[in-house]
Amino acid sequence: MDRKIIIIASVLIAVLAIVASGSGLFWNGLYKNDTRSGAAQETGNDLVTLVLCVPLLLVSAYFTSKDSLRGRLIWTGTVFYFLYVYAMMSYMSAYNQLFLVYVATYSLSLFTFAYSLLTLDVNKVKESLSGAPVRITAGFMFLVGVMISLMWLSLILGPLASGQRPAALETYTTLVVQALDLGVIVPLSLITGYLLLKRNAWGYALASMVLIKGVTLGTAVLSMALFMSLNGVEVVLPEVIGFIILVMGALALTCVFYGKMKVPAIAIA
Repeated sequence: MDRKIIIIASVLIAVLAIVASGSGLFWNGLYKNDTRSGAAQETGNDLVTLVLCVPLLLVSAYFTSKDSLRGRLIWTGTVFYFLYVYAMMSYMSAYNQLFLVYVATYSLSLFTFAYSLLTLDVNKVKESLSGAPVRITAGFMFLVGVMISLMWLSLILGPLASGQRPAALETYTTLVVQALDLGVIVPLSLITGYLLLKRNAWGYALASMVLIKGVTLGTAVLSMALFMSLNGVEVVLPEVIGFIILVMGALALTCVFYGKMKVPAIAIA
């Protein structure tokens, strides 16, 4: 990737995310048209975005611009976080004054993420991660896919069979989070696990990014649960425990995975 694109795209995403998340935290009434549960989740997500993910994006972008392969993978995984979160905000949040900010962040993150993947030398990624714990990481990817599938299908299949509205739907028109997870995260996790077991270069590249996304988004989900509890919204304890397991597993594997990485500099295409 061109260094200018890295810096410009990162700064733009960061500025947009600061405006969106800062407004969510400090603009009283921004989420007034959302359900109480939805507003609490959005606020919890805003906190993690502002405190953790924006700094991680900018720091990793700096190292990416210095030809760091480790920085490049962390940066791409962090951009994936912004892509997912602001796709969710664009499609699920009740319309408010920041709608175009959500869409702009989503769009910019989408094309930045795609550009990073298309210009990534996955063979060099595999070479640098030759000492990574492939089987354990692949197993974790399968665990993520299975746990998320079971978690959401348990909420959907019963009401679907009986013709009732699922409780998670609340006042929304469809299940956006579940659609994103079942349509993107679950297949991506399973495909990544399979490619890792086959020692395919893309498996190493995708795993390194999925782990970063797991740590960032998983932390955001736990923050959402905390804000829901503080606002008197009932949380499903097994789901919270499941996400704690996933976040801790992703964090541990991220440390091991990147700790095993050889760090030769690479040219950014």
